[in-house]
Amino acid sequence: MSWIPWLLLLAIAVLFGWALAEIGRCVRWARRAMLRGEASERPRGWLVRSMRLDELFLSIESRTANESEIRAAASRRIEALLAPLTDAVLVVDAQDRLRLANPAASALFNLNPGDVGGPIVPLVRSADFIELIRQVRVAGDARSTILLNRAPLADVWIQGAGARTDPEAFGEDAAIFVLADVTALKRLQAMERDFVTNVSHDLRTPVTILRGYAETLAEDQATMSAEDRGRFVLKIVNSVGRLQGLVEGLLALASLETAQGVRREPDALHVAAREVAEEFAARCKAAGVRLALHLEAANADADPVQARRLIQNLIDNALAHASGMSLLTISTRNTVNGVELGVQDDGAGVPQAELSRLFDRFYRTDKSRKAGGSGLGLSIVRQVAELHGGSASAELVNPKGLRIVVTLPASE
Repeated sequence: MSWIPWLLLLAIAVLFGWALAEIGRCVRWARRAMLRGEASERPRGWLVRSMRLDELFLSIESRTANESEIRAAASRRIEALLAPLTDAVLVVDAQDRLRLANPAASALFNLNPGDVGGPIVPLVRSADFIELIRQVRVAGDARSTILLNRAPLADVWIQGAGARTDPEAFGEDAAIFVLADVTALKRLQAMERDFVTNVSHDLRTPVTILRGYAETLAEDQATMSAEDRGRFVLKIVNSVGRLQGLVEGLLALASLETAQGVRREPDALHVAAREVAEEFAARCKAAGVRLALHLEAANADADPVQARRLIQNLIDNALAHASGMSLLTISTRNTVNGVELGVQDDGAGVPQAELSRLFDRFYRTDKSRKAGGSGLGLSIVRQVAELHGGSASAELVNPKGLRIVVTLPASE
């Protein structure tokens, strides 16, 4: 019977190993419940009953449930506070999982309710934002400007700020991020740079010409022939005209951008079309262009001053840039959206790729650059249309030509 002691020793070792495993399981459960708030079924069994751990585990379980309820209540309060905000707000926990996203954040990142609790990296798809999270983890707070690629939607620039947040609501090392859409500001800054560049260039050219010819006349007029003096004076007059046109265009844009509204008068659009067409009659005849009016809209109400500015720029733009034009037609008609004003020429038109940019401030096609255009005429047209609550667009005409369409909403 010498094997009996060994059998007893083996049984004791197995029992001891099982007890250690059970104790380890109990400790792990208690650790998860107390430190992480992870609620799961509490350990049960003979060892728990014999060591009278039921009461302790029940207390831990109750405490964990209470803390979970407190966290949930705090989270709901935070969600209620953040819901009305127009800026996007995200909360990311220590495991880089999304814990909260207000409606603005859901719209910005195209999130669904089921995304809460998932990893943040595939949801935001932005290396810049992931780097912002890392900076917050290291320094406690951070700021950065982030380019958010949202293909097939347009890219968005956002100004992001992050900091560690309340651990009672979202756990230790959770971070909150506030993201403001600054795309419009970025575009305005780009427009400002373009504006300064273009104005500097367009002002410098006529001023340089004026100065050069004026200085030559002042220094050499005694020795110059009458023909040269006449040619120099004509150059000065042309440069002054170009400078005046640019300044007037800039002033017109400035007045439109600061205007608070329009004063509509009955049939003002038709009155302006007839008056401006009569004013341009001589210029059109000299250019070999027939100007035709087809005014059929019933309620062509508009601001009289702005209507004249609108049609003047449309006709002037066509005469300046529609090479080979022989017919220019101005028409109006009623549509479901209001009154549609169309100005159509039978000139050479523009490339299809340039249609969408014709109304951009200072944008000029290659032909316009050669003709010395300022790139402000159609921009003023769009501003007048938008001031009335309408829109402006351009379309190519078959077999050739260009049609500018301005839609003004019906008067209330």
